[in-house]
Amino acid sequence: MRPASSEQTPSVLRSLETQHSRGRASQSYLNGILLVLPALIVLCVLYIYPLVSSIIMSFVSDQGVGLHNYRKAIDLYWVDILYTVGITLISLAIVFVISVAIAGYLRFNRWPLLNFLYRLPLFIPFLIAGHSMRVFLAPHGILNILLTRITGIPELPGLAFNWVGLVVSFVWKQFPLATLLILGAFQSVHDSYIEAALNLGCSKFRAIWQIVLPIARPTVLVAMVLTFVSTIGCLTIPLLIGPSKPVMLPVDMSFRVTYFGDWGVANALGVISYLLVIVLSFYYLRYMVKKEET
Repeated sequence: MRPASSEQTPSVLRSLETQHSRGRASQSYLNGILLVLPALIVLCVLYIYPLVSSIIMSFVSDQGVGLHNYRKAIDLYWVDILYTVGITLISLAIVFVISVAIAGYLRFNRWPLLNFLYRLPLFIPFLIAGHSMRVFLAPHGILNILLTRITGIPELPGLAFNWVGLVVSFVWKQFPLATLLILGAFQSVHDSYIEAALNLGCSKFRAIWQIVLPIARPTVLVAMVLTFVSTIGCLTIPLLIGPSKPVMLPVDMSFRVTYFGDWGVANALGVISYLLVIVLSFYYLRYMVKKEET
């Protein structure tokens, strides 16, 4: 067997290097798959499978396959659908205002107490938050007891069991996470932008609104999407604080399964909730795609 000539040696080396790099790439790809496999399994079992199953079962009813469950859901709960969207959008708007205000204040000022206090609801579960707000906002709750002692009025209407108490509860539970995300985005904006605006006579409010907020817009959108999704899908707070009628969609889904055993209509309401969430998510994804293209 003749040894490889000097002209063939570089090509042989390149071939070996190519095979070695492909082997390392394959091994790296396999290692990456193994690392994400547990999370992927959990995602498939806890989210993808229930999602696909609920979509399929929403088209199946006693009358066969079709849109019967959706017609029934819209006929019975169209007011609750509008009510759910309205409560969610009102809560979202108030959360946006409060979060931007607190994040903007903490961007310019150091106040450790406020930085600590606004995060407390993050560690309180929705069930405990709903029960606490029910005790606080009830007709004879803590808020009315304090107002009675201050104003001297013996009887005051409570904020619980109506849409006002529901919005207050959602805002109190949801704004800390949004504030935490927005504050991190505000702090990542370089000081030179803000200092230049202040040197030109811009107020702090205007600097936050016209300079810092547009730069942090992607993170703000993430915070608002997370707030919208968690609000529209919450069951415990509407169940404990909300009125008896109308109610939000998670309460309708729970009652439909618990009292009627009607999984078809409950799944149809769930799919409608998915569609409401997809509208906002689509706007966010479309904005991010445009930003990456530019």
